[in-house]
Amino acid sequence: MKPDTLSLAFDTNAFEETGTALIKFLTGTFANADQRAVIPYKTPEEQYRYWKDDFRNQGDPLNLFKDVVDKSILYHHPHYMGHQTAVPALPTVLASLVVDFLSNGMGVYEVGMVGNTMERVICEHLCQKLGMGTDAGGFVTSGGTLATLTVILTARAHYMHHLSKKPSDKDKLAIITSEQSHYCIERAALTMGISPDRVIKIPVDEHFRMRTDVLEDSYRVATEAGKKVFCIVASAPSTSTGTYDDLETIGRFCRAEGVWFHADGAHGAPAIFSEKYKYLLKGIELADSIVMDFHKMMLTPGISTAVLLRNRADAFETFRQEAEYLWEKQDFEWQHGGKSTFECTKSMSILKVYTLFKQFGDRIFEEFIDYQYDLTREFARLVKVNPHFEVAHEPDSNILCFRYTNCENPNEVNAEIRKRLTVEGSFYIVQTSLGGNFYLRVTLLNPKTTAIHIEKLLETIVEIAEPCTHMKKF
Repeated sequence: MKPDTLSLAFDTNAFEETGTALIKFLTGTFANADQRAVIPYKTPEEQYRYWKDDFRNQGDPLNLFKDVVDKSILYHHPHYMGHQTAVPALPTVLASLVVDFLSNGMGVYEVGMVGNTMERVICEHLCQKLGMGTDAGGFVTSGGTLATLTVILTARAHYMHHLSKKPSDKDKLAIITSEQSHYCIERAALTMGISPDRVIKIPVDEHFRMRTDVLEDSYRVATEAGKKVFCIVASAPSTSTGTYDDLETIGRFCRAEGVWFHADGAHGAPAIFSEKYKYLLKGIELADSIVMDFHKMMLTPGISTAVLLRNRADAFETFRQEAEYLWEKQDFEWQHGGKSTFECTKSMSILKVYTLFKQFGDRIFEEFIDYQYDLTREFARLVKVNPHFEVAHEPDSNILCFRYTNCENPNEVNAEIRKRLTVEGSFYIVQTSLGGNFYLRVTLLNPKTTAIHIEKLLETIVEIAEPCTHMKKF
């Protein structure tokens, strides 16, 4: 390596020049998002060939960054209605720059002084809003899947250390959840060595909520079979339909049976900030643990998830181990993030959501929740009055499943509709399967999306569908 090559990577003048130009480019991209395709779709093979050729040639980073943006799906487009990923509020993008500039880890206090402290402040604020009690607190992990694994490990440790105290019970542990719960519940169980037959899935009702009327019987059958149900997971809401389970009934049942109650609020727990919609979370204050994604309904870039615990120290008991080179004392200290989580050199992602609280307070989240949940109800109304469509459910949140029905083969036609929308790049929506049927699925997350865009989506679907209804195969 030439000596001057390394110095170029730390050239402050080039950093300022490129950074200023990049922010100007990103600002224009956001302001004019609707002037381009929401998804400039290319096949995996086409993307691979392009970037393999690009990798062979050195070049200006600004041109690289522009190329990446131009060739990527754009959440900022008002026609993006796909996966549950936030359009980052612009101040959080600047926060991301600071996070990466500092690159501070979180495992030990000295290198994570600000991050660990911010996590405590934010998590205690969230716990207070959710009514979890004076001993509650939490921390942030890299995403909902890791957060869920962390919580279920904590629930298991609590059961084994405080309730069972029988090593043999470890091979009989079981979890109860809904058949509509997120796949990460089962993934966490499998990672922990809990076999699929010990992940007991409760059926859902016509609104896709866990059937609490069969919860007690399912629990009884499991215990009579020798299974040790240590955790019951409720959805707040479910991923496919955005439907909130009856948290109060489930929570009271868990309290009565002494079972850990986990509320998967990755998507919908921020509804607690809304006076209009916080009723959906009635009973969440009974939870022993809650997860909440900041990168879904809290306007921050991916990826960060709060793990909130009724007893903050429970997570330390889960991950207790000796590491003298990191910590002087081997007992619980909140300031050392690595004592309570899988991660040690974790990103200080908390700064992104802290920035929004600092600048706007709770109000920004209330306005966002209200707008998106209201708009989804309007979406459902527009679908129901259109004779070409049907909805699968009344929306609880900002997720809606619907499908085109003016045809003889709706599963095939709707699959083709979704495919063509993606390839053409005019809209981006996703799909799900409900009761063995194919449904189109939207999640509204963009403050720039309006009822006008929804009407345009429905018109576009009809234009695509009409010729498809005469086709036998695609």
